[in-house]
Amino acid sequence: MYAFYNVIPQDKVIAETYSPVMVTKAVKNSKEQTLLKASHVQDAVALICYLVWLEKNVPKGTVDEFSGAQLLDTFRGKEKFSSGPSFQTISASGLNAALAHYSPSKEVHRKLTSDEMYLVDSGGQYWGGTTDITRTVHWGTPSAFQKEAYTRVLIGNIDLSRLIFPAGTSGPMLEAFARKALWEVGLNYGHGTGHGIGNFLCVHEWPVGFHSSGLTMGKGMFTSIEPGYYQDGEFGIRLEDVALVVEAKTKYPGTYLTFEVVTLVPYDRNLIDVRLLSPEQLQYLNRYYQTIREKVGPELEKRQLLEELKWLQQHTEPLSAKAPHTTFLASLLAASTLAILGWSV
Repeated sequence: MYAFYNVIPQDKVIAETYSPVMVTKAVKNSKEQTLLKASHVQDAVALICYLVWLEKNVPKGTVDEFSGAQLLDTFRGKEKFSSGPSFQTISASGLNAALAHYSPSKEVHRKLTSDEMYLVDSGGQYWGGTTDITRTVHWGTPSAFQKEAYTRVLIGNIDLSRLIFPAGTSGPMLEAFARKALWEVGLNYGHGTGHGIGNFLCVHEWPVGFHSSGLTMGKGMFTSIEPGYYQDGEFGIRLEDVALVVEAKTKYPGTYLTFEVVTLVPYDRNLIDVRLLSPEQLQYLNRYYQTIREKVGPELEKRQLLEELKWLQQHTEPLSAKAPHTTFLASLLAASTLAILGWSV
């Protein structure tokens, strides 16, 4: 196509802008939205199965970046209407995670250990949609700096996800909200904050996102939200969700938009310093966890994945500013909730 465009004399070019087909494709209709959301439920099941498996097997010292990535592909491949990964999995342990787009190979890879962070950026192609998700975990005792960096990345994710903004706002005007918590302490990241997502198409769908594309955010668009932080030679953090642009409810009349996150996998509680979260951020996070329970829990139960269901319940317990980790009362409340819903643990 570029070859055809290139032979057109410049004085004959009427306008240099995006194809109307491209812009129309970026706005998903209600059916496409429903299918993509359903794909994220399936994707959550696959990734949760992988994370549960890692928790059990990483301490044995038998898992490496490459074998882990292959296993995740296997979990996704078991999902109905799965057509394989949407891109090569970024499975990065320790210092390799500081390389934002590192991918292991059969010949070059590192072991996963309980002493280091592990970053996994992956996605699947399903008949109903394309997924892209990044989670960073630590199975041991993270340093205070690692927890602070992780929590500030999480804050950036939350602040952008819950943002209400006027219709007609372009992505670059919003992007700083994902970086603010990092900037406040002199940290930053060197990649983009998000990109468009296709429906069983490209995992990076131009021109939606937070870059300088000139396209304004519009209702029905899907974008990733993926702030990060990378400490060269030590570790890397990225938290990536896919979100749908929807109308926002505001106190006064006006056309405003916000994001509805459709990715449904909890973050690592071991890396969250709840003291850094504002009450509003904490409330948002707990609401998100409740949504994960409601949408993914029944699917795990239906498939009799009870170990994974228990893991989900534990990792989505409400967080408290006074008690960042699981308490007896929270565990009791979680068990009561499961009993009411008829779930067994």
